[in-house]
Amino acid sequence: MSEKIRARLLSHHGRQAWAETADGTKHLCVYKGRDLQPTANDEVVLDISAQPAVITEIAPRRNQLLRSESHRSKTLAANIDFAMIVVAGAPPFSDELLARMLCACAVENIPGIVLLNKTDLADATAQARMQLAHFDRCIRLMGWQVLDACARVEHASIGKLRTQLEDKTTLIMGQSGMGKSSLLNAMVPGFNAVTREISEALQTGKHTTTAGQVVGLSPSARLIDTPGFQLFGLHHLSESQLALGFPEWREVHDTLGRCRYANCRHLNEPDCTIRAAAESGRVSDRRLRLWQSLIAAR
Repeated sequence: MSEKIRARLLSHHGRQAWAETADGTKHLCVYKGRDLQPTANDEVVLDISAQPAVITEIAPRRNQLLRSESHRSKTLAANIDFAMIVVAGAPPFSDELLARMLCACAVENIPGIVLLNKTDLADATAQARMQLAHFDRCIRLMGWQVLDACARVEHASIGKLRTQLEDKTTLIMGQSGMGKSSLLNAMVPGFNAVTREISEALQTGKHTTTAGQVVGLSPSARLIDTPGFQLFGLHHLSESQLALGFPEWREVHDTLGRCRYANCRHLNEPDCTIRAAAESGRVSDRRLRLWQSLIAAR
C-alpha cells in the first residue's frame, strides 16, 4: 500500500533526486517516466512506501527560470521568491550575461538584487561599477538594486545580505569566477559540506552538477545555488519578452513617443525612437548594443 507525502526537491541528477519533507527528513528518491521532469525547489509528492522513495507528482510551479539554446533547454529552479545575480570586477563580468539573466528574471516577474562581489579589489571594482552604470536605469525600473559585498574582508556586508534574504527562497546565479562559492561559504557555515552530501547522495562526485541545489540559510530562508556558467541562452523568449528586460525602452516611448513602426526592432528601421535616444545620450548606447546582440542571437 502506497504512503504519499509532500516534499521539496533539493537537487537531482539523472533519474535520482534528493527531497526534504516538512519535518526536515531527507529522502533519496527516483522518478520514472519521461513526463516527470523535476527541478530544484519543486514541490513534489513522494511515495515513501517504496525503497527508494518514488516521486509520483510535481505540483504546478509558480515560476521557473531556465536557459535555452535552439536544440535544448535547462531549467535551473522553480518557485523562486527572489534572485541574486553575482558579478565582480576580477575577472571582469560579462554585461551581456547580466542582461540575459535580467531578461530571464523579468519574464518570470522575479524581483532581486545585483551583488557586486570582491569589493576589496579597488581597481577591478571601479571598472565593474563603470559597467554597471549602463544598467542603472534598467535596475531602477525593474525595482532591483545593486549591493556591495566582500566575502573575504567585509563581514558586515555578509550580515546585511543575510538579512536581505530572510523569509525568501533565493536563486543565486552568476558566471564562473565571480566568487559565488566563497560568498556562500561566508553566508552559510558548512555550505561545502552540505553540497558535498547532496552530490555524494546523488553519486555525482564533486559539486559539478549542472542542476541547482537547495540549501538552508536559516529556518525561514533557503538558497538555490546554481553552478557558474559562461553561456545563458534565451532562445525560448520572444522579442516582446526580451523587451521586459529593457524597461528603459518603455520609458523612452512614454516620454518621447513611439517608433514609426509598431514592430520596430531598433536595428535599422527609420524613425526609431530608441536609437535616437541612444544617439542623444538619453539611454545608454551600450544597452542598445546589448539589445541588438540579443536580437541577432535569436
